[in-house]
Amino acid sequence: MKKNITNKNIEVKQRKRNIKNIYPIGYKDNPLTGVMEFDEVTAPRIRMLFDILAKETPSDEVLINVINIFLKGGFLEVYSTIQNPFYCGFIRKNGNLYQGIHTPLVSIQTWEMANENLAKVLDRLLKPIAFYRQEIMKFSKK
Repeated sequence: MKKNITNKNIEVKQRKRNIKNIYPIGYKDNPLTGVMEFDEVTAPRIRMLFDILAKETPSDEVLINVINIFLKGGFLEVYSTIQNPFYCGFIRKNGNLYQGIHTPLVSIQTWEMANENLAKVLDRLLKPIAFYRQEIMKFSKK
């Protein structure tokens, strides 16, 4: 019994050790230096994603193309990527933002504009759902 507990503790410690070097898409760990750096493959894609969303509020067609080209996880992955302040140089911990020591992938202005435009898209996509929900609630009360 004690041996099983010890093995489980070792496994948990190993998992924690592996988790600490997981970075957001666009960054990677350099195994030689142990320092985080841009990933040459994904960083340009993420930067372009921010640039596209920062320039204008995309149409549904543009948004679908962006999701298909840049990220395989769909809208939620795009949303969580754009919402992540790590990309503009900040770290969120316990609900607070702290200036990171890492190199930002995009400027603060680009990050803010991309978030504003993505919020507009989200409002546009969720309005029909809210409308139908209200209609269903009215119908069920009768």
